[in-house]
Amino acid sequence: MRSSKIILPALIVFLIVSIGHSQEPLKHKKKMYRSEDGKLYTNKNLPLFFRVGTSDQADSESYLLVPSEDSKKYANPMYLDTEGYNTFRSPSKVDTTTKKVIYPISDVIFELYADSKAPVTKFDFSDRKYYKNDSVYYFGEKLAISFSAYDATSGLESTYVSVDGQPYKKLSETVELNQEKIYKIKYYSVDNVGNAETPKLIYIKLDLTKPVTKLTVDPDLYNDIVSPRSKILLDPSDKNSKVKKTVFSINRGTFYNYRNPIIISGLKEGEHTIIYYSIDNAGNEEEKKEYKFYLDKTAPMIVDELVGNTFIANGREYSSGRSKVKLTAMDNKAGVQQIMYSINDGDFIEYSRPFYLSKSGKLKIKTFVTDNVNNQAINTIMTDKSNISYVDLSGPTLGHRFQGANFISKDTAFITAETKIILAAKDDASGYKRTEYSINNSEIEQYTEAFSINQEGKHSVTYTGYDNVDNSSTNTFICVEDNTGPEIFFRFSIISDKKRNIDGKSYDAYPNHVVLFLSSTDTSVGFDNMLYAINGSANRPYNSLIKGFQKEKLYTINVTAIDKLGNKSQKTIDFFIE
Repeated sequence: MRSSKIILPALIVFLIVSIGHSQEPLKHKKKMYRSEDGKLYTNKNLPLFFRVGTSDQADSESYLLVPSEDSKKYANPMYLDTEGYNTFRSPSKVDTTTKKVIYPISDVIFELYADSKAPVTKFDFSDRKYYKNDSVYYFGEKLAISFSAYDATSGLESTYVSVDGQPYKKLSETVELNQEKIYKIKYYSVDNVGNAETPKLIYIKLDLTKPVTKLTVDPDLYNDIVSPRSKILLDPSDKNSKVKKTVFSINRGTFYNYRNPIIISGLKEGEHTIIYYSIDNAGNEEEKKEYKFYLDKTAPMIVDELVGNTFIANGREYSSGRSKVKLTAMDNKAGVQQIMYSINDGDFIEYSRPFYLSKSGKLKIKTFVTDNVNNQAINTIMTDKSNISYVDLSGPTLGHRFQGANFISKDTAFITAETKIILAAKDDASGYKRTEYSINNSEIEQYTEAFSINQEGKHSVTYTGYDNVDNSSTNTFICVEDNTGPEIFFRFSIISDKKRNIDGKSYDAYPNHVVLFLSSTDTSVGFDNMLYAINGSANRPYNSLIKGFQKEKLYTINVTAIDKLGNKSQKTIDFFIE
């Protein structure tokens, strides 16, 4: 405002303001404010009235100052035209004792600061890492947001915050965010003369869930055995901030970013390991996963032999019409999937049993064999040049499997009392006849149907298969029967030194910031997963420490541990939170 010269023995300026009604966002009174250094500020939008008196006491008599005729239109009330520093002047300084003019002559100046501009508020994440997508900020951990505001003239009075549509509250500390959800936060500030900032809006999503990566093999997969044509695909997913990257390492080497299916044809035949995991945009890192596989590059080998009547004449072997060709395929790892054969370039037929050589003269037999990961081999047999033999010296092909809960680790099978053991034998020559078995070198029994052991501990099962000419094959395997669930352990982060008696029962007492750790061990197959339920709630998986207990509350936590065979054990933990 331009300076105005007014002769005043004493000057007192008062501000009359109107008070609005409260609503959302809050209404703030436009007012005057005197700072600690004595400066006087007024809201530039308020009217000003000048009063004079002869005392500096607030309740002393004063009079409204009447403006000159040419100023009446613009005074009582009057408004300041200049933002910030304004002055009101009296022409000459007068000594307060002698009442004489002070020389050289200079004005008496009264200062007043006008403020019409609202503060500017900013939020601060304290250098926390975040990911922004559209208008949402994603964080991978619990967060405390602080706000800072700046006002150029009268200074900041308060900052107000509304979370998720709740009424605005004056900010006294940081805003704590600890739930996995989207927060809608509105905020603004008001200065010391009632100028209120237009509310601002920010969306914050806490993403506390780690991404999940699924591994698949395509094509050619059989019991974690793959072929050179196989590719390993990683499919990451994250429902919140989305996946930032997926990395993998082969045989514990350098980690690479996953972009395309992993080609494994360049690896050596044998066992390999891929370690992989994903990271989302909020920084949540998945636990490293490990996939072990065997790369099988070798096609099956096929052996042929003649079964049936033959005779020797003039140094050459001849077969009768009743003779059959037996094809036996052997594979180094994945196992034989299919054998096909063709006679004299005819159609290929699937081989299931020895077949007759019904045609006379020179014969050409082609064989086509495939293993379970589609490695293939083609062979040609000429009957006038083949080394096929009519002698059957091999016993049945044996095998066993488990029906029900089982877990295989190296050469040992872990089972339960409910698990059935199924023995199998096959003989493509003279044919299968019978199977006998013995448990722990006990008395030999005839196998007729699946059986259980029903005795916890380690056992050795030996079984023998016979064909129709009494060739035999024997196999032994080790199994461990486990009917006992894992042992459950628990530990609090604080050792309790207090007790609380409730309904005649004493409970250990802890402060509400205590955390509870759970663990489990299993003597045989190993721990698989753990569930817990708090005060009768539904079971939830245990993934990390348990915290967030409420004060003055009794807790009962039921813990269930499950091993890899499905055996369960339970434990109840009772305690009180002060």
